[in-house]
Amino acid sequence: SERAEAVRANIPRKRVETFRFNPNTVSEEDLCRLGFSPKQAASIIAYRNKGGKYRRKADFADSFVVSDSIYRRLESYIDIPLIDLNTADSAAFDSLPGIGGWFASKMVSYRKELGGYSYKEQLMEIWKFDQEKYDALADLITLNPENLRQYPLWTLPADSLRKHPYIGDYAAKGIVLYRDNNPPSSWTVEALMTAGILNPETSHKLARCVISEP
Repeated sequence: SERAEAVRANIPRKRVETFRFNPNTVSEEDLCRLGFSPKQAASIIAYRNKGGKYRRKADFADSFVVSDSIYRRLESYIDIPLIDLNTADSAAFDSLPGIGGWFASKMVSYRKELGGYSYKEQLMEIWKFDQEKYDALADLITLNPENLRQYPLWTLPADSLRKHPYIGDYAAKGIVLYRDNNPPSSWTVEALMTAGILNPETSHKLARCVISEP
């Protein structure tokens, strides 16, 4: 109506801002700056306080207080950090879908055994960690190149090498023997397989790892 338009014209328009934000940590005040009403912002905070978590942008879009128009405007500004397999603790792993405390603990302990994850698929080497479980979280995890740890294959003694899941006692002794009798220029995972120290399956896994130079 003309009267409604007149009232609207006399009310200052709310200033809406756009900036990068993580819906899991953004404050109630900043949600209002992004264009949410105080009631909507409080609802988002209440959801988080009850243990709710936005793992993906789509999770935030599905929230009943996030309209399609607001989501379209903010989608490119939503910043939900991925979980780095080499720096996350068990609590961070526990927050992933389908994980829970037992798998979170195993993800941490297996990382220690490996000397650090080199590729994400290594998670499926954990007992009962199948393809379905991996597919449910593959897009939520990452391996930051800055946090990749080089495995010192060519310098560790046999008693340390044997602890690696891909090596064991027999191969550990073989690797040390190979190093003692061959020049560093020939030290490769492929050469260890050719020499019969590693089997093809194990050598393929080890070759994908980040290994320090001889």
